[in-house]
Amino acid sequence: MNVSNTSSHIPSPMQLSRAGSATKTYFANDRLTPEGKHALYSGIEKLRNSRGALLAASSEDYHACWMRDQLYANFAYYHLGEFDKFKQGIRVVFDMLHQARPKIEHVLCNPPKNVHEYIHAKYAQDTLLEITNDWGHHQVDAIGLFLYMVGFAEAHEQSVVDTQEDREMIQILVQYLTSVRYWEFPDNGMWEEWMELHTSSIGAAVKGLEMIKEERLAIVPQSLIEEGRKALFSILPNETPMRDQDLAQLSLSWPYNIIPREIEDIILYRVTTRLIQSRGVNRYLDDNYYRSDNGISAEWTFGFFWLALVYAKRGARAQAKMWFARGMSTMTPEGDLPELYQNGRPNPNTPLAWTHSLAIIAAKELGYWG
Repeated sequence: MNVSNTSSHIPSPMQLSRAGSATKTYFANDRLTPEGKHALYSGIEKLRNSRGALLAASSEDYHACWMRDQLYANFAYYHLGEFDKFKQGIRVVFDMLHQARPKIEHVLCNPPKNVHEYIHAKYAQDTLLEITNDWGHHQVDAIGLFLYMVGFAEAHEQSVVDTQEDREMIQILVQYLTSVRYWEFPDNGMWEEWMELHTSSIGAAVKGLEMIKEERLAIVPQSLIEEGRKALFSILPNETPMRDQDLAQLSLSWPYNIIPREIEDIILYRVTTRLIQSRGVNRYLDDNYYRSDNGISAEWTFGFFWLALVYAKRGARAQAKMWFARGMSTMTPEGDLPELYQNGRPNPNTPLAWTHSLAIIAAKELGYWG
């Protein structure tokens, strides 16, 4: 992947202040404007603290650092060529895990019976200590994503494994996935809801395990990967045994690239024909989270950018550009990308770091960033 340090091309607030009314134009004529670049970048930066921990959003409900959001939001820095920030952001997750090591090691011999015994999903931004026991913490996809990111960094000569304790933690996570039998037992999934087997979770674990095995960062029994693959393809093209469509399945195409084209075709057809709304993508049919008064489920804006990334990976640039443009159309006049729209308005989780990151990565992939 050809990346370079492009943060110098992001205009400063002073430069933007001279642009007058142009600051309201973020994407026009198939072009990301300087104001658009600044808005996308600052949407992440204002949620990031000095140690590299990212708030999911600045709202009261999302004033925390989620492991998954941290990793997806932080990925933008790699694509921008800001490798120090990229590595610092992954170190944040190592620090979360190191602090929780006694609890994680307990799980290796004592499979959890209560949700708070699993690796937590949600942490305080300043201390990186766990927040709240009462949550859908069992999220195999977040663990798989972390392993994938560590392997990805190693493969792209940006190693984030700095200490012997880091190597030990990677190996512990392999054992953790074995103990919780990720291929067989349900988890809370990407949306942190009820326990089911999710292909987006199993696929993340499989890809993460493959990456660290390939990079020789841990001992990974091939059988642990194969069990996951068998479970994955026994449920695909559905997301769960009971749900045949879900926005989370786009992760199987990007970043994981773990499914064959024919299954990807089915997933894309289901997402684009059943879940698309005017201002975003439903997570799944009949989702009650932030449902509008007219019955339409929440319209997640990052779904458009995720589709842009999947179509770009497929080489379908016209479709990728169309989805990117739809994503940029959801930006507020202030230059923020919200989590979602409800009743035609952004919800309080605005800006959402994860959304800004996917938009930046898609802009880079499509050549809009320069």
